[in-house]
Order: sequence, then structure tokens, then C-alpha cells
Amino acid sequence: MKTGDTGKVDERRGYQRKLLETKVKYTVLMPYCAVGATRDISEGGLCLLLDKGLNKGFVLRIEFETAEGKVNQLVKVMWQRKDGDKFLTGVKFLT
Repeated sequence: MKTGDTGKVDERRGYQRKLLETKVKYTVLMPYCAVGATRDISEGGLCLLLDKGLNKGFVLRIEFETAEGKVNQLVKVMWQRKDGDKFLTGVKFLT
């Protein structure tokens, strides 16, 4: 990692920049919302029936309704397999 003062001040910026050269990890968030259906549920997760193939480890925000009310939850894709033209997808609830 390399840090330092750039010595330049841009009048449009509210803060002075400092040089920083290091590796960074990033995640691309897709700007779309997809719809699927639930197959079953347990305390630990759900089985979903989706239109899209997803990689193991992807994190999703899901919303669905139960008799108790609306659920808005982060889940992690644990497995997926093709089922006709859809994908059965096992997800684990994240807390």
C-alpha cells in the first residue's frame, strides 16, 4: 500500500485528496429486480424457483409474504440446479 499527499487542491472538492494505491475488492450490484416463487421454507432458509441462474455465494435481498406478515431478508445462495426452464435455488437466511 502506498499513501501520500498529492499536493494538489481542486477548488470543487470539499476535502484534500491523498495518494492511496492498494488492492480493492468490489461487488457489482445488478440494477434489476427479478421475481420468482418459494417452494418450501425452514428456520434456516428457503428453496426458491427462479428464472435466472445464480452462482453459489451470491447474496440476495428477498421479499415475500407469510400469514404473519411481510418478510424482507438477506439470503445467500447455497446451491442451484436446473428444473425444466427454471432453477431450483437453495438459500440460507443471513442475520
